[in-house]
Amino acid sequence: MQTNRCGHFSTDVELLSLQHSAVVLRVPVRRCALAERMIALLSKTEDGREVATKIQILVSTGGTSAKDQSGDSGIRAAFGPDLEAITRADCTPSRCRESCTPGYQQVLVNFGYVAEAAEESGSGCLEGSSETVDAII
Repeated sequence: MQTNRCGHFSTDVELLSLQHSAVVLRVPVRRCALAERMIALLSKTEDGREVATKIQILVSTGGTSAKDQSGDSGIRAAFGPDLEAITRADCTPSRCRESCTPGYQQVLVNFGYVAEAAEESGSGCLEGSSETVDAII
């Protein structure tokens, strides 16, 4: 299936157990690998950690992801590096090149990660998404 999705975008499934119930919900979680990488870098310093906690969402403690691209299952970005929503329709290669990559670079430079910011070329923006749960979205 041909799509127009950013290569950093993916969807995982989080399993949520409801208290006082035998029901387990399978909830889709939209992810941005670039935003998660930015949060991981920011979290290395005290000032960066303060910002990183504000742009993350909490991960369910009882849930397990179907797939974890970032290598750090504890990070889930609430927003893309441009601080806009992470959605299937909005996460396009053009948004990534024109907004997310420059936003990522600007945030990292502001926190002193100049070399890491320069390493991001925008090549990950290209289509090539590894969609995990297409059927449930």
